[in-house]
Amino acid sequence: MGVLVLGGTGFIGGPVAARLLADGVETGVAHHGARAVAAGAASVVLDRRDSAAVLAAVRALGADTVVDLIAYTAADTLPLLDALSGRIARYVLVSSVDVYRNYEGLHRKGRPTPIWDRLAEDAPLRDSRFPYRLARPRAAGDPQAWMDDYDKIPLEDAARAARGFETAILRLPMVFGPGDRQRRFSWAIRPMVQGRPRFVIPHPWASWRATFGYVDDVAAGIALAAVHPRAGGETFNLGRANTPTNIAWAATFAEHLNWPGQVQLAHPDVARGALAKAVSGLDLGYPLFVDNAKIRRRLGYAEVTDFDEALARTVADEMGR
Repeated sequence: MGVLVLGGTGFIGGPVAARLLADGVETGVAHHGARAVAAGAASVVLDRRDSAAVLAAVRALGADTVVDLIAYTAADTLPLLDALSGRIARYVLVSSVDVYRNYEGLHRKGRPTPIWDRLAEDAPLRDSRFPYRLARPRAAGDPQAWMDDYDKIPLEDAARAARGFETAILRLPMVFGPGDRQRRFSWAIRPMVQGRPRFVIPHPWASWRATFGYVDDVAAGIALAAVHPRAGGETFNLGRANTPTNIAWAATFAEHLNWPGQVQLAHPDVARGALAKAVSGLDLGYPLFVDNAKIRRRLGYAEVTDFDEALARTVADEMGR
C-alpha cells in the first residue's frame, strides 16, 4: 500500500505523513516545494490544482490511496476526482465540522434552532453555502479570494458520488498544537505565562463549548482512515472525546502552568481586547461539539499523545512566537 498526501507539509499534513511513515506505510508528499517533507517520505513538487500532475505522481509512486488535505472548492477538486477515478483504491477527503448546521448559526449565516446534543455524523448540515463568502467578493489578487468559494458540503457530496474508488471523509474539529496559525489558546496561555494576576474574557465565550483536537492526534485519525479496511465509504468526526467549556480550558492551562491568577468574566458590551473583538461577530448560543464515538468504535481510534505533553508543546509553541 502506498499513500500520496496532498498538502503533506502543512500544519496537519506534516504530522499525517510522519504518522503514516511511523506505521510503516510507503508515503509520498505532494507540495509546492517551500517546506521540507517528513524524513523517509517521497517528495513530489506539484500544483494540487493540476489534476494531471497529481495523477502522474500517483502513478510514479504506485500509490493506491490519496489523502487530500487541501480540497477547498469545487473548481479545484471536482476535476481531481474525475482524474483519479479508476486510478486509486481510496480517496480520503479531509473535511470539517463547519458543515454542521450549528456552524451556520454560530457565524450568523442563518437562524436555525440550536442543537444542544453532540453532533453525530448524521446531524443536520448547513442550509446555507459558502460560509466565508463576503457580501462584496474578494479581489482576484487577494490571497484569500478562494474563501469566497470554499465549502466542504458539496465536496463531500461529490466525493461520495465519485466512481472508481471508495471515499473516506474525516470531519476535523478545531485543531491546536505547534504550528496552529489561528493560535486557538493564545487568549489563555499568553497572560498566564506573562504572570498577569488576572485577565478578562466575555462571559458567553467562557461558557461556549466546541470540540478540539491536538494536531498529532488528529493526524493519527486521518492516517488510520487512509489504511484501515473498514474506513472506506464512511464519514467520521474527529476530536477529543471530552468537550470542556472555554473557562474549563482556562483552568486546565492554569493548572498546567501553576498560574495562581484569576480569570474574570465581563459582559460582551464592555469586554475589550483581541478576544472580545474576535468573538463579537459570533452567536455563541450555538455550541460546536461533536460525537466522535464512531471512529473509535469502528476503527479503534485513540489519541496517540499524552494530554500533558500536548499542553506543554502547545504552550512552548505559543511562547516561541
